[in-house]
Amino acid sequence: MGPTREDYHGDGGRTSGGMAEPAVGGPRAAVLRSWSMRARLPALVLAALFVVPGPARAADPDAYPSDDALRHYVSGRWLAETGDMAGASAELSRAMAVDPANVPIAVEACLVASRAGDAPRALELAHGVLARDPANATALWLEGAALVTLSRPEQALAPLRTAAAIDSANADCWRTLARTADGLEMVELADSCYEHLVGLDDGDAESWFQLATTRARLGRYADADSALGEAMDENPARPGALFLRGWLREKLGHPDEAAGLYEHHLQVHPDDVATRRRLVGLLAETGRVHEALAQARKVREASPRDANAWQVEADLEFRDHEPEAAMRTLAGMRALDPHGADGVGRSVEVLVQHQHAHEAIALADRWAAEHSGDLHALLLRAWARESAGQADSALAYARLAVAARPDSESAHRVLARYLRQSRRWDEAIGEIQLLRGMAPDDPSLLLDLGFCREQSGDVGGAIQAGRDAVAMAPDAAPVLNFLGYMLADHDRDLGEAERLLRRAVDQEPDNGAYLDSMGWLHYRQGAFGQARVELERALVITGGDPVIHEHLGDVYRELKLFDLAKQQYRKSLEGDTGNSRVRDKLQAVH
Repeated sequence: MGPTREDYHGDGGRTSGGMAEPAVGGPRAAVLRSWSMRARLPALVLAALFVVPGPARAADPDAYPSDDALRHYVSGRWLAETGDMAGASAELSRAMAVDPANVPIAVEACLVASRAGDAPRALELAHGVLARDPANATALWLEGAALVTLSRPEQALAPLRTAAAIDSANADCWRTLARTADGLEMVELADSCYEHLVGLDDGDAESWFQLATTRARLGRYADADSALGEAMDENPARPGALFLRGWLREKLGHPDEAAGLYEHHLQVHPDDVATRRRLVGLLAETGRVHEALAQARKVREASPRDANAWQVEADLEFRDHEPEAAMRTLAGMRALDPHGADGVGRSVEVLVQHQHAHEAIALADRWAAEHSGDLHALLLRAWARESAGQADSALAYARLAVAARPDSESAHRVLARYLRQSRRWDEAIGEIQLLRGMAPDDPSLLLDLGFCREQSGDVGGAIQAGRDAVAMAPDAAPVLNFLGYMLADHDRDLGEAERLLRRAVDQEPDNGAYLDSMGWLHYRQGAFGQARVELERALVITGGDPVIHEHLGDVYRELKLFDLAKQQYRKSLEGDTGNSRVRDKLQAVH
């Protein structure tokens, strides 16, 4: 998984009282500036800018008609500059009472309410301005900001979009819109806002950083890395920047660089356990097991009640040739909950992975003997044997679990899975049908049913199960992919298959299984070039899968790239040594 928005999302704008500080522009006697840009002028100087001497008023059509309104307005402005929001609001209210039709005064009052954090009052004033001046960009922006503060972000989008369109140079308006879109997970809109912000000010480090985060979330890793470089040039110490750069370097295929950046980040933020966990995984994946173990121990020390931290440490101890330490760590993990099955199950998993199947089964059997009345006892004994490759014994214990608890859905699910793995298709179909009575609204059971029917030779029944699943969950990507692939694989209704698969890929564009399905559909359609693109990308994302290797081999064969086809068939057989179909294809390629 990638980093979430919370991992590195910062507050780069100006806020006060929970509302975004506003910035505006307007005509001569009502020119209003952002609070951050206003000159802090004495009241008499400010008044001099606006008050026209008595004799000149008659000759000047722009002269302000009310000395009282102007006096209260200037006083309100000054009080706001000194930080007295209550006094400023009172003075501006008096100015509005004297000159209720004056839009600039109402806008100023709205700005003060916004700065004071009084969202209901700001919203009321914004609506009053917009009733007289519907295209007032400042009022639209303040309306949107108030709605966000009042937890109505969906309603805020329309006025914020309109304000940004009218006053496209107002950076604060774009920033408010960006944050609103971000909060609503409208990543593409947020991305376009931050792009506009850096266009307005290419030295805006925070907007560059936020642009990097949105591009990372959109999967545009190279663009994100470039934007982050701009942000770090302006503000190299920005919190979260080192983590994000490490994550991007990892995504771009530079694991050593990524590890160095994570380590640098941890020097600054040693209590960031989430980043340390990520570093552990990265070091382990790149073969730096001893270093990974050192970091894993720090994670476990920081999270002593986290069973997963203990499990990772034990796994790395086995890999680092410290079996006695690993056994002690596993025992410590089980001691977190001496009577629970979780620690035993985790221990079994680690032991089996490191060729200690005998100890794993013995451990499961001891726990089961101590908890003979617990359903988990039989299921744990079945799972330990299945993990150790003892399929027949695992199936026998699963049957015992069902016999002991015939009303247990979990026991039936385990039995159905082991029947599928043992290729006992008819028995598996019967067990799945029984499960459907227990969980009638679970579309995954229909997918299991469809798979078993296909394997037993009932292609029509398999497709029908897929159609039933789509009827039950019409927008679920796994369901769309299942039926789309089933149709493509059996050369049925390819137009429908394409519509289904496109919907699945649109939801999860980086899902390797869905890309494989789309590539195989293109193969069936005779579009071998398109098929090659999709399947090669699917291989990169999945890291290699026997089925995808076979599909890509078929595509290369059609493109007369015979050496590449052989290479893919061989890789497919490495992952599925018993596949006679692929072996025949390899022998047939000249």
